[in-house]
Amino acid sequence: MQHFVLEQALNFLIQNGSVNIKPLESKVIRFTLIDSLLEVNFICTNNRIFVTSDLSTPSDVDIKLKPGVFFALFKGEDLTELLRQDKIHIHGDVKTAQLLVDLLSEADIDLEELISHHTGDIIAHEIGKTAKKFKQIAKTSPNPIDALKDGLSELLISPKVSKQYANKNH
Repeated sequence: MQHFVLEQALNFLIQNGSVNIKPLESKVIRFTLIDSLLEVNFICTNNRIFVTSDLSTPSDVDIKLKPGVFFALFKGEDLTELLRQDKIHIHGDVKTAQLLVDLLSEADIDLEELISHHTGDIIAHEIGKTAKKFKQIAKTSPNPIDALKDGLSELLISPKVSKQYANKNH
């Protein structure tokens, strides 16, 4: 299931963003999140990325990193600096890895606009505000997934105490 979701998300970025994956044509990128069960191959062909768990295919580059470092890349940290700190392990064609990171960082998608076609402007705006809150949590927290889980747990267990529903009049 993870593979399918990852493949759909990447291809959504390609189709709706300004991402051109032509430089990655016919490249196989092995991606591993250390301390996680995620180890996949990204196969770039026909302006699409296919995600497979079949690791028997030889890869052009092998990228291994921890989940925290993965989120750091999305926060905008420099790939070169993370490599110097040995937080990312790359074996093979480093240029291919750099191309992948550059292409994903170039993706510019107006989430609210895309959602508004299906839900209307008001709901799309609220979803956009929520996405911005999640992005802010990801920027400020060392472990964004744990921060989101903690926030959701607090909201579900005692909503009046949570920051999202704090009533200032009581």
